[in-house]
Parts: sequence; structure tokens; C-alpha cells
Amino acid sequence: MLHLSQASLVNPTILSNHSIETLTKALLSTTTATAATPPTLKESSKAHSSIKVKTLSLADFHNPQTRPTFLQAMRQSLMELGTFYIKDHGISTQMTAQAMKTVQDYFSLPIEEKKKMMIGNSRHFRGYKLIGDEFTNNQVDHREQLQFGPEQTPNESFRPSHSPDYDGLKGPNQWPASTLELLPTFQPTILDFMDQLETLSQHLMEAVALSLGLKGSYFKEMFGEDPYYRLKCAKYPSVQKEATIGCGAHKDTGFLTVLLQDMVGGLQGQDPVSLQWMETQPIPETFIVTMGQSVERLTGGLYHGTVHRVLNNTSGQDRYSIPFFFDPSLSAKIPERIHNLDQSAILDFTCEKQDKSVEESSSTESTWSNGAHIFETVHRCHPEVYARWYECE
Repeated sequence: MLHLSQASLVNPTILSNHSIETLTKALLSTTTATAATPPTLKESSKAHSSIKVKTLSLADFHNPQTRPTFLQAMRQSLMELGTFYIKDHGISTQMTAQAMKTVQDYFSLPIEEKKKMMIGNSRHFRGYKLIGDEFTNNQVDHREQLQFGPEQTPNESFRPSHSPDYDGLKGPNQWPASTLELLPTFQPTILDFMDQLETLSQHLMEAVALSLGLKGSYFKEMFGEDPYYRLKCAKYPSVQKEATIGCGAHKDTGFLTVLLQDMVGGLQGQDPVSLQWMETQPIPETFIVTMGQSVERLTGGLYHGTVHRVLNNTSGQDRYSIPFFFDPSLSAKIPERIHNLDQSAILDFTCEKQDKSVEESSSTESTWSNGAHIFETVHRCHPEVYARWYECE
């Protein structure tokens, strides 16, 4: 789900440490935008970990009778791995099938048509990226990409080098008229899918809050009225050799990632204790849910940001995936850490504790800018956009 973009690279010495206290100190000693030394990718591509990624049902979360069991399973998954599958998520199979077909149809267009949406055209980091234009873990990612965000009115007062860089992220997506003529359902499908993914993400973040022993509205209040999100559509063409990597090992830098993938496979997650790779095979009618580094940092390492990678695709079929990155408002200020979180593996979820045992952040506590954090991520991923739109005046 990334490269030097949606994610940063990881330090295996931190991930292998069993001590929450040691992990916390290591996490808090780094800045939000700093990448540590990544693990090597010259290891075997085969998965070895015996740990299985859980499949959770969002219907169990919405049912008061099964909610405690759901929250405990979520807590265990995020403390052990940082990832799980979600089913019964409220997005129809018709919607996911239409979204996947729309993405496939777009990538099947002639290259000259796709170039009309080049990401360098957009100050807001929206658009198309040619294969081989991105790197993860110092290796070329073997994929084409297309990126979208919320449809917004651009900040007309934005001035490079005078305004905060992240003010330039607000704006519209690219919709070339000729592309819409060729693909009439392209724009409405993408916008509808993003709306539904935002709703799903809100439910998931409510569940994450409750699984931490917080009040359910904790992240909704933090994210604000206009959460910032990004939809990335990726095509991994089938190749004959495994000489390159589909997408190098990384953690997503933000809060939450919800991934729709086709049935080709190739995504692997890393067990944070053994550092062995786990298969995350496609399961029909599910999304893969992954925590990012922002959650790992905010929880002091209690919940993991999952290291993952995409193997080079030698299946004989092109692979498609659509990750959705859900984060707070660009103007949000994020506390360094949630204080006094219960570190127990098992909590009593039969009643909501409404944050009674958790120390609220004070107005004097140090915070970090979510907008600056997101901009650093996309800037590293797309330097050509920065060079064209931000290095001036």
C-alpha cells in the first residue's frame, strides 16, 4: 500500500521487542515523518509465520449482544499484528465489483489518455502515476497508480513558501472530459465508493476507540468535521521474473487503511515479534484493515502499525488493489500520546467506561500537526508535484 509515500520504513529491532515500555520509548523518540532503517527485501518471499490474521464481522460490532466479543477480538488483533479482515461491512458486493471494474477499465485505456491525468498536473496530489515512478525501501515499485481525495474547493489564498504546505492539499480531483466520455461511470463510481469507505472507516475508528477503553467518540472528535482521506488505485502487471518487488516493505504512516484487493493475491504482512511474513490471501467480500504509524505512536506501541509488502506478480493475471487511507482533518492537532491506557490483553467490554481511567489531553500538552504529517508523506512520494507547485516564490 505504499512506497516512500503512504508509509514510512520500519526498524525491525523495535518490532521484535516484547517490552511495551521499550517500544514506547523508541516510538516517542522519533519524529512522525522520519523513516528508520528498513528490513532487507532479499529474504524469501514465502510466508512462514504460523499466526493467522483474524476475520471480524462488523455486524457483531453493531449488535449489543456480540459487541464485547468483537471488541476483544479487535483488541487482540491490533495488539498482536495491527491488522484483520472485516466482513459484513455494509458495502455491497455490487459496489465493490463496480469499483474494481472501473479501476480495471481505467488502467486499460491508452497510455496517452491516462497521461491526461498525470499527478504532476495537480497541486493537490491527485492523478495518475506511471509504472516505475515510485520507490519503496530503495527499490522500484512495479505498479501503475491513480490517486483521489475528497472533492474540495481549493484554498485560493494559498501561497507556496508562505502558507502551510498542507493548505495546498485541498482541492478537486482530475476528471478529463475525454476520459469521462470513454468511461461514463468513472467519476460517479469513484466518488460513491469513497463516500461509503468514509462511513465504514468512521465505524471502524469508533470500534478502535472502544477497544482501547476509550469513549466511542474519541477519534470522531479528534478527526473533526472534515477528515482527510486518499483513495489509491493500483495495477500490478504480471511479470515472468521475481527480480523486482510489487511494493516494498513499509508501514502506512497514517491512522487507518481499508484495502479492497482482487483474488490474485501477493500481499503479505509481517509478524512484529518473529519478523516472519504472513499470507494475507484475498477473502471474498472482505476488506483488509490495517493500523498505521499514527495509531502506533498515539497508543505508545500498544497497537501495532503493520509492516506489509506486495510480492512481484507472477500469476499470469494483472493484480488490482484499492487502498483507502483515512486520517484526521488537515488542521487537526494530534496529542503525542493517549495517557494511562490499560495495557492488559483482556478488557471488560460489557459496559463502556467512558474514558474514566484514561487521562484526557490537556491544552498545554505538546501536539503534532496532522496536515504537516500527511504533506510530508505525499511529498516524499511525489516529488514532481512538489517541484512544480511548491518550490516557487
